[in-house]
Amino acid sequence: MKMPCTRCHALILPETAARTGGLCMPCKSGTRAHIDAAKIAAERERELDASDPFRIHWRQLVARVVESSSGLAQLSEAEKQYWAVDRLFFEVHNGGFHQYFFNSPSEAYSAAVDGLTAMAATTSLLLLQKAKQAIFGFAVVPIETITRRTILIGAESDSLQERLNRLDAQFWQDPDGIEGRIKAFALSRGLVRLT
Repeated sequence: MKMPCTRCHALILPETAARTGGLCMPCKSGTRAHIDAAKIAAERERELDASDPFRIHWRQLVARVVESSSGLAQLSEAEKQYWAVDRLFFEVHNGGFHQYFFNSPSEAYSAAVDGLTAMAATTSLLLLQKAKQAIFGFAVVPIETITRRTILIGAESDSLQERLNRLDAQFWQDPDGIEGRIKAFALSRGLVRLT
């Protein structure tokens, strides 16, 4: 028969209680506070997913793109720019410009350029263009993922990686405050309405 932890009251086995002085393993190891904080954070995220107009819009946009065979082509220009800048921001912050150009979001490179221009995110735009030129030179960024990957793999070198690392570090500093600009863009283009 299980018994309550003397600190948090979670039910534990008597053998565990005997070994830990009546504490559950998370309380004994000191991780209970982290577990509880993670639960609170997860609940907060669920609340925001249901109430934040930007998150609601994003989920609807993703559903439209994923559920349609025409993907991004069905979006308005403003929606494409919003999508492209958001994905650029996510990919570069997740794995750098190399990851951005290696993965599918860079198929919308032109929309990202247009979006950063419309958002007046000039430093971020310059960094994106420098990364593009380091990999593709003056050629157009191919839309096809396999073509981009082939070029990227063929261009890989220590010197390219060093250049991209420097550009990544500058982009990660978020000199233009991209998240705020993305939200302002969505509001100004009527993509999101605050009610």
